[in-house]
Amino acid sequence: MKKRALGIALALGLGLFGGCATTKPWQREHLAERVMAPDGDGEREALRAHMLGTREGAVGGFGAGGGGCGCN
Repeated sequence: MKKRALGIALALGLGLFGGCATTKPWQREHLAERVMAPDGDGEREALRAHMLGTREGAVGGFGAGGGGCGCN
């Protein structure tokens, strides 16, 4: 019984640590792109941010400038 529990625990442990990976500094630039964000489609979020800035007449914290007319 102990061997079976130990075997199950070992299999679970190997399964959990099998997904770990290290990234090189030059690979991190690809992981930091907007499309890699876990909250969904990056282009859709950028469009929503643009529409919010246009509708509100002010842009803050999104990294883009422009007026309330929608032009930059």
